[in-house]
Amino acid sequence: MSKMNKKIAILVISLLCLLAVPPAAQGEQEEAPRGKYYTLVDDNNNIILQTAIKVHPGDEYISSDNSRYKVVEVVGETARCVYQGKERMPALSYSSEKKAWIFEDQSIPVETGKKPTIAIYHTHSDESYIKGDGTESVEGNGGIYDVGRMLADRLRQLGFEVIYSDANHNPHDINAYNRSRRTVMQLIRKSSPDVVIDVHRDAVPASQYQTEVKGQEATKIKMVIGRTNPNMKANLEFAKQIKSAMDQQAPGLSNGIFMGKGDYNQDLSPRSILIEVGSHTNSKDEAQKGAELFASTLPVVLGMSGQGGAAAKPISEGGSSGAGTAILIILVVVGAAAAGYYFLNKGAQTR
Repeated sequence: MSKMNKKIAILVISLLCLLAVPPAAQGEQEEAPRGKYYTLVDDNNNIILQTAIKVHPGDEYISSDNSRYKVVEVVGETARCVYQGKERMPALSYSSEKKAWIFEDQSIPVETGKKPTIAIYHTHSDESYIKGDGTESVEGNGGIYDVGRMLADRLRQLGFEVIYSDANHNPHDINAYNRSRRTVMQLIRKSSPDVVIDVHRDAVPASQYQTEVKGQEATKIKMVIGRTNPNMKANLEFAKQIKSAMDQQAPGLSNGIFMGKGDYNQDLSPRSILIEVGSHTNSKDEAQKGAELFASTLPVVLGMSGQGGAAAKPISEGGSSGAGTAILIILVVVGAAAAGYYFLNKGAQTR
């Protein structure tokens, strides 16, 4: 992308900030009541997944063995799923010449000499781990920050530029994503990150995340994608690349990919993911180990050398011309959205 197109992109993002999703649009991103969680089961009532994210019909899940399921009915806290087949995942192979893992079907141009930038933040600032923090929730300063800092520190060691936000988005309610949206916009305006990661922990039995990777006790990592955001396809492909790298480099680390109703602010970036690092019932030390292992899989996905150097960064296919076209489309959409927002609110009382 040219410098001019980057400036235009930042301008577009600033305009989008003015059209931040209202609370009603974010309301689908609710969680199960405290102390409860949803259980996804197949036709034989085998447990597929347990999650504290509110589950709706139409949600999907790619399991650790790449089986894809779709939720067809939710009764209470039980979600019945139908098997959709094995998901085709990006294939990795080891290049002896480059001494690195390479995606076999990836023919993306690379930009050398520039470190990819990763932005990290926490929508739920209170999330904590009973084993380590003594409680599952610490108002405004949860143990999840320690996990996020571990992720950031490891990524810096691997050669990434990292911008980490410890902004407080309390209270932990359905409007937390509206508050964290402002943080995401600030991160994007400040650094134009290549990747945006919202770090959470789940609220399910410890067994759902407990794992051992390369002889080390850790928690699994589950990625969450909002299926009702315009970047859903790009976000999912990015998550699938990460999962392929996890399966190859850290077997046992992945807890799959959940595609839930909502957007989780992922409409703001095509490489935006939410990760669940263990549960409140797992130990914080093991969650930090999970985050450290997760970080070590990202160089493969983002074109970095296995030794942590800034060897090569994938860029969008098509060069600056394609980027310019995409930005033009976004400008049109922004204009249309602004007009729609105006007419929908015309006549409303000001207070």
